[in-house]
Amino acid sequence: MARKRRKKRKKIFLPKVQRLFCIISILFILGCCVYYGNRLIKYYKIYNPKNESGELIANLPSTIISNAVVKETGEGIYNINGNYIYKGENVDNYIIVSNMLFRILRINSDKTIDIVLDEYINRIKWNDTITDYEKTSLAKYLEEKVLPIFDEDILNPTTICTDPVYELSEINCEKTNTDSYIRILGLNDYINSLDNNKSYLNKNGEYLWLYNHGKNNAWNTTANSVSNSTPTNQYGIKPVITLKNSTTVYAGTGTKLDPYRIKKSDDIHVGTYLDINNDIYTVYEEGKDYYKIQSNKLLSKQMKFDDSSSDYTKSSLKKYLEDTYVESLSYKNLLKEVDFSKYQSKIGLLTLDDLKFNSSLKGYFLSDSKDSLAYLYNGSVVGSEVKTKRNIRIALGISKDLTILSGNGSKYAPFIVEVKDA
Repeated sequence: MARKRRKKRKKIFLPKVQRLFCIISILFILGCCVYYGNRLIKYYKIYNPKNESGELIANLPSTIISNAVVKETGEGIYNINGNYIYKGENVDNYIIVSNMLFRILRINSDKTIDIVLDEYINRIKWNDTITDYEKTSLAKYLEEKVLPIFDEDILNPTTICTDPVYELSEINCEKTNTDSYIRILGLNDYINSLDNNKSYLNKNGEYLWLYNHGKNNAWNTTANSVSNSTPTNQYGIKPVITLKNSTTVYAGTGTKLDPYRIKKSDDIHVGTYLDINNDIYTVYEEGKDYYKIQSNKLLSKQMKFDDSSSDYTKSSLKKYLEDTYVESLSYKNLLKEVDFSKYQSKIGLLTLDDLKFNSSLKGYFLSDSKDSLAYLYNGSVVGSEVKTKRNIRIALGISKDLTILSGNGSKYAPFIVEVKDA
């Protein structure tokens, strides 16, 4: 019996357009897999970073939130609409950034972190007239003098409420500005930090500028309250910056003696504390081959500026510091001539514009003067008779050729340094 012949199958060919569509679709799917796979890996590494040993490094906002004991009354951390805010006078919200001690204001709902310097960094005017905060001389001062201290990779744009505030009952934040990476405290920051009329933001009744303004005055803190003043008054300023939500913490528990630390510091820059033969200084300016450092204490005796002149370059005080005091320093070989205001020297005085660390030091001469009076840095900047004996706080120029022996550069563990090849 003859076998039946199998029918030959016909090959089916897709139309060219359909084949092209399939190829494009496959390529698109592969592209999406590669793109989103890389993003997944990238963000996993950001939010789950590892150290050189391969150990996970903790994310700072997540660490704080997971360990927080959220309060509803009393001092501590509060959850207000997804924002974690510290309230009260004694709270453990200390953090070291660029070797300077800050306090955590709040963890925002997007997990960025607003922090404020623990001590004010200078006493200056808000502006000559009332205007938008971003146009003030104070804002310009922060941008030029303070912002360059920080590594821009750790910063997020900070938020400023631009609505004028005429009465405390009318505080709004309907309009905001996020063009800057640094600011000062605002009314909301201060009011939200109060518990039983006390706040960690205002020590010993400090007068601090706030960025808010009304029609004719700018707002400021006064003792444990707020008020408004003429913008030409000279009050303290505490810089505020915003850390990225990817900020990691490698050490610390948030207490004053064990602050959070976001980066291991092994270099010297503005804000770093130095121990030079048991004398403590703070770097307040950095040049190509030098640092300018300010003493963390006053000289043991008060001195007059001069018998008659208010010009520091012609004063007896300048002659004494350069001819006698410098020669008494055991580390004079580290010193270097630098440009102070209107003169070059290894030693000098601070000026009105210089950053001033350690706000507890008061009543000392500045090199600036007006008419026959020398300026005095005190609870406010005032003029002083040149013949009157006042406190002296020195500033030095120092070579960058230093060797760090120990410490971490903070206020509580200054770098112990010596000159290289000494």
